[in-house]
Amino acid sequence: MKAFTLPVSTVLFHVVALGFFGACAAWLVQESLLLGGRRAMMGFAVAVASGAQVLLSLSTLKTLWRARGAMPLPTRARVGTYLQFMGLVGLLVLFGVHLVHTEGRPALGTFCLGLAAWLGVVGLHLVPALFLSADGFIDHLGRHTRFSELEWYSLQKSEGEPPRVLLQVGRGSTLRLEARLRGAEVDGVKGRLREAGLALSSR
Repeated sequence: MKAFTLPVSTVLFHVVALGFFGACAAWLVQESLLLGGRRAMMGFAVAVASGAQVLLSLSTLKTLWRARGAMPLPTRARVGTYLQFMGLVGLLVLFGVHLVHTEGRPALGTFCLGLAAWLGVVGLHLVPALFLSADGFIDHLGRHTRFSELEWYSLQKSEGEPPRVLLQVGRGSTLRLEARLRGAEVDGVKGRLREAGLALSSR
């Protein structure tokens, strides 16, 4: 199995997001103060949303730092999920361009374009989406699922080239995490899950 390494691409992604949305929040407040009325209220609301993105990135970076050395696990979404994200990203890009060139709202338009890029990276899994840490799984938004919260796992061969093994873990029917592992990674992941006390399921 590959050695556990710092998820550099995910960390860089959230550092860039932190700087971008922080700057957007300040710019949106400045733009709203010049507008007044309902347009200003909308600008302030989006500035709050941009600030929430900053807090999300900060929280994720904090979680990843605490679990530094976590191993990225390759993940794939269903085709329908990719199509939905692509449609949403396309709409946000068109709306952002419209706001910049037609409405004269460069701050709001830039926020929409940045959010489209953020959703594209997350939704299309351009950065690792799932990590195996010493005490559980962490996703790319900083959510931590500990082994103590899980009940079962399964490892099944999946079709395609190169050959992969499908890892599934969950508790009852309420939570399910999936990843595709390379052959060399299987034994290491299996050993970590056994140490955590998870039962091997035939699902």
